[in-house]
Amino acid sequence: MNKGAGGLKNFKEWISERVAKSMTKSFLPMSTRVKLHQPFYGLSDEQFLKAKIADERDVDGILQIERLCYNGQTPWNRTAILHEIRYNKNAFYIVMYDDDEPVAFVGAWFVTHEAHITNIATIPAYEKKGIATYLLKEIIRIAQEEDIAKVTLEVRMSNHTAQSLYRTLGFEDVRVKKGYYARDHEDALEMSHPLEKAAEETIYEE
Repeated sequence: MNKGAGGLKNFKEWISERVAKSMTKSFLPMSTRVKLHQPFYGLSDEQFLKAKIADERDVDGILQIERLCYNGQTPWNRTAILHEIRYNKNAFYIVMYDDDEPVAFVGAWFVTHEAHITNIATIPAYEKKGIATYLLKEIIRIAQEEDIAKVTLEVRMSNHTAQSLYRTLGFEDVRVKKGYYARDHEDALEMSHPLEKAAEETIYEE
């Protein structure tokens, strides 16, 4: 089919936009380019939590959440978290605050066509309030915007509550990883949430 001048112009603009978008994705860290759909989460009519993409100032808050969730331990220590935030352009964290108190976070790596959730934690006093669901939905939404094919994670075999939540959100069982956790060698269940590919845009000729 013979393209008119308008059709050729539209095609060139389409290509230019995608090249620019591809270059932006290649060079900008995830923590810089991702945006939260809703930076506030309502616990009640009068109480809201603030959500933000973590930077170096949030490292102490993330460590505080870990200690409260893991009996004083920090599975991801200061060096590891700081390295993720400062140097890993494929990683980012979302942190939740109640005023100035850090209450929950999620960490993720976005590599090629997979988004992998590295850690998610909510302090005991704020559990069963839908916060983890909010954080997971944000990761899934961002993954869809990034044209990611799937979101993956590992969860302890004994953590049936978390597994139930993940399945509710669309995660499926993949396989058991024997002795996955370093401290106690508990098995992990790998789970995956396949995502629909973004709809192809149609090029219209003038």
